[in-house]
Amino acid sequence: MEQIPQPNIVEQAVSITEPSKEEVAAMIADTLGETEESAHKNILHIVRAVGRTHARELLNITLQTEEHGGILVPDESRRRTPGGVFFHLAYTIGKTKSGQPLRPFWNKKPKKEQQAAPSSQPQQSMLKQQFKQPKPMLKQQFKQPKPMQQPAPAPVFLWDDRIIAVKEAEIEKGQANVKITVIGRPGKIVDKGQCIVTVMESTKVPTLPKGLPTPTSVPIKYVVYIASKQWKKVEEAIKDPEDMLIIEGFPKTDPEVSAIAVFTTNVTTKKLQMAKKQSPTASS
Repeated sequence: MEQIPQPNIVEQAVSITEPSKEEVAAMIADTLGETEESAHKNILHIVRAVGRTHARELLNITLQTEEHGGILVPDESRRRTPGGVFFHLAYTIGKTKSGQPLRPFWNKKPKKEQQAAPSSQPQQSMLKQQFKQPKPMLKQQFKQPKPMQQPAPAPVFLWDDRIIAVKEAEIEKGQANVKITVIGRPGKIVDKGQCIVTVMESTKVPTLPKGLPTPTSVPIKYVVYIASKQWKKVEEAIKDPEDMLIIEGFPKTDPEVSAIAVFTTNVTTKKLQMAKKQSPTASS
């Protein structure tokens, strides 16, 4: 008995397991609640540029971001819509299939087609051309220069955006030699023979340069280790309640005590430092 090929069944199976880019774009638009035609075209542009899998990943990140409070607009007056979050992520972390940054989609309006003059009236067509010829010349002579288009402002880098940025940066780590400076009053002094131990805490976030994300204001604990020989140089001076320690050292996270350990390499106080600058030997 002759077997009848069933190409339609195969094609249907493929279409079910792998939706088209248009279907993925429509699904994303429905999930984000975008109904405008321009938004649909923008989403389809993103799906075609980054691929269906990456587009779905951007949608998942968008939904996770919304669960954690969303993202503010650049002037921080309101929160972005879910669609706005999706477009923000697509044009900041989205990559095309070739690995290039994703460029924004511009919805250009088609130019109006000029109507041709009727062929049955050649004389009228000639007259119209004679009267229309000077007009383009006048437009060119008195045409005002177009204002230069200002570049779009860079998106605000929020503290919640750091996770994605850090994961991307960790692909190629750099090298660093680290030194920390801690300025403040010591807490209780615990003498351990060859060194002393004290705990200091920071509770305020300083004014940061424009463009940096503002971290959450959470107290940070520093456990400071100072060699006894160095501590003796500042022990009397720090008894002055108006003086403050200036500690330089090597930092290391210490999760067992939920703190940053600081191993002191140099220690002085503000008043000792000021007195040293004002002494004759220091100026000579």
